Amino acid sequence: MNDRQNLMPIRHAVIGIGASIFSQHRVGAELPEFELVAGTDIDPARAEGPAAEFGVPFFTDHREMLQKVKPELVVIITPHPFHAPIAIDALNAGCHVLIEKPVAVRVSEADAVIAAAKKAGKLAAINFQQRCRGDMKTIARLLAEERLGKVQAFEMTMAWPRTKTYYDSGTWRGTWAGEGGGVIMNQAPHQLDLTCHFLGLPESVFAYTPTTLHAMETEDTVHAVLRWANGATGFLHITTAEAGRAERLEIAGTKGSVSLIDGKLGFRQMEADFRDVITTSPEKMPAIIAAEQPLTLEPGDGLHPEIYANLYDAIRTGAPLVASLEDALPSLELANALILSGHTGREVKLPVDRPAYDAVFSALAAGSRFRG
Repeated sequence: MNDRQNLMPIRHAVIGIGASIFSQHRVGAELPEFELVAGTDIDPARAEGPAAEFGVPFFTDHREMLQKVKPELVVIITPHPFHAPIAIDALNAGCHVLIEKPVAVRVSEADAVIAAAKKAGKLAAINFQQRCRGDMKTIARLLAEERLGKVQAFEMTMAWPRTKTYYDSGTWRGTWAGEGGGVIMNQAPHQLDLTCHFLGLPESVFAYTPTTLHAMETEDTVHAVLRWANGATGFLHITTAEAGRAERLEIAGTKGSVSLIDGKLGFRQMEADFRDVITTSPEKMPAIIAAEQPLTLEPGDGLHPEIYANLYDAIRTGAPLVASLEDALPSLELANALILSGHTGREVKLPVDRPAYDAVFSALAAGSRFRG
């Protein structure tokens, strides 16, 4: 963290302050580097309390707030379909924005937010705090140092168990019009972001997106095969309909592999690159010794204070963002491609075809039970 004694606090407003996720974003109102100046929400019953707690004015219309309060930063934690249009309103009003994941429902909407940020000359940050975890930073460093050699395989499995009570807590949950998707758009964005953060945008995906246990419109499970331009392949399995299984991430290359299983980070490095072993070994291949290497774990807990500290430094001193909108765009590309593949039964090439996805999503949203 930089010395901020001579820098002014950032005046910020929270749009969607009545949302339960505000409990994680209230750090922005508690850090001395930030000053909460307004809160907005369409539901006064849920939102007036947090606004009163911090002694700030409350609005039901974010546009009125932008005009009257003129915050420097807007934090957007509304349901997903409102992220992009509110972000554009805030950027056009001259504000920086921090958007809760996902940045938008459709990648074509994210394109519009990027254009608005460039036109306004303002920062658009995405809340991908899991990039700040020490284990994830360590994996990123190993890849940057090419300690794995040429990446060949990727596996990620994650269960986010949810019950009927969770989906009943908001009429928008589990609907196409209200949430923009199921597990892919709500629980999976962090895993999709880490996938692209580590290996870049896949070249193509083929996905199954069933609704296995939950009585809802959208998918509760995604199971997908991914392929990258460099020849690496992988699979992804994320669900809200399973419980009791390990969180698993493994990336394997020609020189080694890194794994994260239920929070335990492991690294195995081979004495020789397997590409050389294949071409030079006799018919009876010698043993390839793979030994555990001591790892220096990067600092970080993956919590919101680091996101806010980074955002302050980016706005005040020009430091690079943990996750800018452009940097986070691949995860939404991947999310849209997974949904498109699941509903067409075909492999989808990336970057995703915007008109094709918009057409499929519009049809799904038109048949949604959610009407706002």
